[in-house]
Amino acid sequence: MELTNSNIKHLKPGESLRDKRVTGLQLRAFENRKSFYLYFRTKAGKERRPKLGDFPTIKLADARSIAQDILFQVAQGRDPQKERQTAKNAPTVAELCDLYISEHSINKKSGWMDRMNFDNHIIPMLGKLKTHEVDVDDMERFHKSLSHIKPTANRMLALCSHMFNLAEKWKLRERHSNPCYLVTRYPEAMRKRYMTPEEATGIAMGLNKYKDSNPASVAFIYLLILSGARKAEIGNAKWDWLEGNKLHLPDSKTGAKLVHLPEQALEVIHTLPRYCDTITGIKDPTRIWRKIRLEAGCPDLRLHDLRHSFASAGISAGLSLTQIGELLGHADTRTTSRYAHLMDETATLAVNQTADILEKLLTNSH
Repeated sequence: MELTNSNIKHLKPGESLRDKRVTGLQLRAFENRKSFYLYFRTKAGKERRPKLGDFPTIKLADARSIAQDILFQVAQGRDPQKERQTAKNAPTVAELCDLYISEHSINKKSGWMDRMNFDNHIIPMLGKLKTHEVDVDDMERFHKSLSHIKPTANRMLALCSHMFNLAEKWKLRERHSNPCYLVTRYPEAMRKRYMTPEEATGIAMGLNKYKDSNPASVAFIYLLILSGARKAEIGNAKWDWLEGNKLHLPDSKTGAKLVHLPEQALEVIHTLPRYCDTITGIKDPTRIWRKIRLEAGCPDLRLHDLRHSFASAGISAGLSLTQIGELLGHADTRTTSRYAHLMDETATLAVNQTADILEKLLTNSH
């Protein structure tokens, strides 16, 4: 029997109707329902029999429209049923986060931080979405949801961007489909905190105060001040990596790195006992640093600010931005450019001092 609206009413369980308008469209009757199916073969020869829906929820005209759309996709070489199944089985963002941790973060020192950021920020908002379906609007909403903590919002956007780039590499998204690229990051005021001469005096007093009770922490802080190295670089530094006045780091935030140590830093190192493989024997001097900075009257001065202070001192000593970047181990010159204003300040001071001398010469010549 032909598939028509009038014949549908008389269709009994176990019977079926074939449509003459759309090849492969059928209506099959069961005990409690009547369902539309489409029978076709893909260009690869795979037989497909997807269910289109139940009658009368889907009318005959609707079934024909759906069937024609599927057959059009098949004519283009696609396999709609396989695509739907693939989409159904596609990983969610939460599953992508787990894959990111196991395949990428496992070798990162900061892998624990990625896990924390996924659990605290990304998964609660995006976790249930399918990885391949996340779009710019989703990322805009996510970024805006963290607008009360703008620096964190930008960090999370950068983490998501890296994760979606890897998703493309792992063939979980189409190439060049990263949904983060068109999201505008919040402007951030660059932190410009340096140790002032007055603060340096107070910090020196604190370091001297605790040098006997906490020699390792005091030495650690001195090395941060004198070398401009990152906290993790000093905490992980081993005796075997020290050659003369050079500390050869096989790995750091920017890869292998050479830290040049001044004589003052070497003097600090030579006071330390060799009771373990790392130079200071500790990973973090934060507990003592909190006491020292409070007593010095600079509670907001972070350990990382000592790195900025090293750069500031280097510029005052006449070093160029390129030299500063090399000493600090910057992989990107844009990172070093944050100190450009210090170069201007130093140049202004120098030109004023020069002008003062010339003014005196001119005055004395009369």
